[in-house]
Amino acid sequence: MGSKNIGSYRDLIVWQKAHALAKSVIAVCAKYPRNDEAIIIRKQLLRSSTSIAANIAEGYGGNKGKVFQNSLTIARREATETDYWLLLSFELGFIKQEEHANIESGYHEVRAMLSSLIKKLDSSSDC
Repeated sequence: MGSKNIGSYRDLIVWQKAHALAKSVIAVCAKYPRNDEAIIIRKQLLRSSTSIAANIAEGYGGNKGKVFQNSLTIARREATETDYWLLLSFELGFIKQEEHANIESGYHEVRAMLSSLIKKLDSSSDC
């Protein structure tokens, strides 16, 4: 997390990236077709993408430690689920290739950051 003093979950770079990606997904989902299949996929994608930053915030508010680590693990799973819904959306033509590639790479970065943070918390709790 660097040497910057972390006073709020909003100071966490991983939260900032997840929050920005959620806003990108919301913007992309606004362009989805209005058929039943697209509506179902859109709802799932919106739910999973917005849950990532929400879980980071919730866990940070839990006084860190294992509570924070568990919330980060849930956020990482939500990032993986989001990746799936993005892939399906792209394959069904709901998202353009460039949009998919940009958002997908962002979620891969967030997932890697979450994994690193989880590992760091795990090793610090072993002391």
